[in-house]
Amino acid sequence: MGVTTALLTVEEYAQLPEEETMCTELVDGEIVRLSDARFVHELVKSNCLEILAAYVLRNPAIKMFSESMYKLGKREGRIPDVSLLTKERVAQQDRAGFLEGAPDLALEVVSSESALFLERKINLFLANGCRTFWVAYPPERTLWIHRKDEHLQLREGQYVKEPDLLPGFRVLVDRFFDGI
Repeated sequence: MGVTTALLTVEEYAQLPEEETMCTELVDGEIVRLSDARFVHELVKSNCLEILAAYVLRNPAIKMFSESMYKLGKREGRIPDVSLLTKERVAQQDRAGFLEGAPDLALEVVSSESALFLERKINLFLANGCRTFWVAYPPERTLWIHRKDEHLQLREGQYVKEPDLLPGFRVLVDRFFDGI
């Protein structure tokens, strides 16, 4: 006879001891362990943080978060590597809980997750109000920009722009991959 475990809600997940939830996400009510990030992943994430921090410092209407969980449904708690929220959205958040709803911008640096896992995450964020989801692929030095009705692949020599969410933002794709 197999063991049956009940699916968790985000609130139940939040009550678990930290050692049980460290480096995990809640996916369809199940705790999914995330792989340990390697050097290249962390270097690209650091570049992304530097790039976005420079913009946020000049544009206080945006707040940046790193490795923060977003509650995207009763049994969905997902963590992008980097995320941005408008200050209006920040003001609406419950200070005692997880961030509610998808961020305005989510960014993932691909390391070891499966294509299916990543695609489901992108679709879940976009379906829950994420305006743009960026995916950095270090080996290919490409950046994919996913929006509700648009998917762009940007390569070195091209510029990343987000005119609706980040007016004036314009950065070469190359910059995201400095040092690798």
